[in-house]
Amino acid sequence: MLINGLEVNRDNLQNRSCGSLRNMQGTLVHNVGQDLGDTEEEKLMMKLISIEIKRQVKVRNINTAAEKKKRWTIKHWQTIKRQTEPLRSGGK
Repeated sequence: MLINGLEVNRDNLQNRSCGSLRNMQGTLVHNVGQDLGDTEEEKLMMKLISIEIKRQVKVRNINTAAEKKKRWTIKHWQTIKRQTEPLRSGGK
């Protein structure tokens, strides 16, 4: 399917950015509203685009949380290290 001058199909949605997908969704909403083209295929593509946008947002949120945790761990490493060291017994 050609949307906004780009060839889009079920297999290449993950190669598009969220912004690009949202623009495509807007075009498809307009087309369906005007009863242009194959509306059933366009409705299916809108749903698949919506699923892909949600997937990308979830991945971005996971990556952001992991990055924050890494920065926190680096900043607090000395404290973490002390807390995980085994206690020494005897004079050794």
